[in-house]
Amino acid sequence: MIENSEPRTLSFDNTEIAFKSKSDKDLERAYWLFKIIANNFLTKVGPSMTNFALNIGLPIQGIIRSTIFKHFCGGETIEGCETAINELGENGVGTILDYSVEGEETESAFDACCEEVLRTVSAASKNKYIPFSVFKPTGLGRFELFEKVNAKETLTESEQAEYQRMLDRTDRICKACHEAGVKVLVDAEHSWIQDAIDDIAREMMEKYNMEKPIVYNTYQLYRSDKLASLKADFEYAKVRGFHMGAKNCTRCLYGNRTCTCYTNGLC
Repeated sequence: MIENSEPRTLSFDNTEIAFKSKSDKDLERAYWLFKIIANNFLTKVGPSMTNFALNIGLPIQGIIRSTIFKHFCGGETIEGCETAINELGENGVGTILDYSVEGEETESAFDACCEEVLRTVSAASKNKYIPFSVFKPTGLGRFELFEKVNAKETLTESEQAEYQRMLDRTDRICKACHEAGVKVLVDAEHSWIQDAIDDIAREMMEKYNMEKPIVYNTYQLYRSDKLASLKADFEYAKVRGFHMGAKNCTRCLYGNRTCTCYTNGLC
């Protein structure tokens, strides 16, 4: 039940296509932003200078919104992102709403994160320009708990209950995606907790990918051990009879992560 397909490639060598939706003003702003970002001194002192200006009440929010925020951020809410989503979609680029909260410690924060991800699933089900939802497992449970599970340490009774609540939140999201027909990406995390996350993603795939790929795990193929993991999961999916969803996460020459998503099973 594993589907194979040729990945679609998108080249940005043709600048007429790549910047079709951008005005001259947009391109000029982007040029100067990246010139500034490339300056090591400015990138080092910039955050502290910005925080200082905000703390003493200097009116710089408008400058930030019209420059850095306007270029790098689609919006602060789902509704606030709609303009950017539609503009990108009309030019052939899909959007993923990523509520990337992590590092929280309280159950209320994890519940809030789950609810926000579910809102992105609902938005994706109603907008053809949003092909995927995504969530970070560490937004649904404590990082230290993942570390203990990954290290195969024995959990206390309270930790077992806590871990089950994290699994329940994960299941809620994947179930909602299954019911809405929305594909969902399980984001990759640090190497020392990734095995635990792989186990969860595999369980969700086996549960919700029987008819078609809904849940996609992320395979960090810049790691020397992840190709073997990918192959093992492929064989497991064949034996268990479910569709495997895989997102290939690689690193470019400059050390930045770039993710290529395949939407038709394992490629």
